[in-house]
Amino acid sequence: MDSEPDAARTPEGTPTVINSAPQTDSEGRTVPAPGATETQPAGTAPAGAAEGDVAAGREFFAKTCQGCHANLGQQAAVGPKLAGRGLQASVIRQTVQNGRGAMPAGLAQGEDLDNVVAFVASIQ
Repeated sequence: MDSEPDAARTPEGTPTVINSAPQTDSEGRTVPAPGATETQPAGTAPAGAAEGDVAAGREFFAKTCQGCHANLGQQAAVGPKLAGRGLQASVIRQTVQNGRGAMPAGLAQGEDLDNVVAFVASIQ
């Protein structure tokens, strides 16, 4: 079945959109997309995105969350890979508070909640 030669062409005047979503390299590391700008250093929470201590959140995550989100959220296990998904702090907080799928609600509360949200936001 042959197609028309112009069928696969982008129409003239169509804007180009750069894919700025994080990519995964051949070794499984999350890297910025080609042409994307790095918006924050790794291991830091985005400005204003999460109130909490990233280092304390990392410790809490390692003890409480890593069984389902392997390698500090860098790999999928029972739960999905969390790193590089572009999750907003508000979505992370809501998911930890209310649960989702097999994840039970309320795994972190108070300061632990603030800290784990800051950590997960930092790996986005």
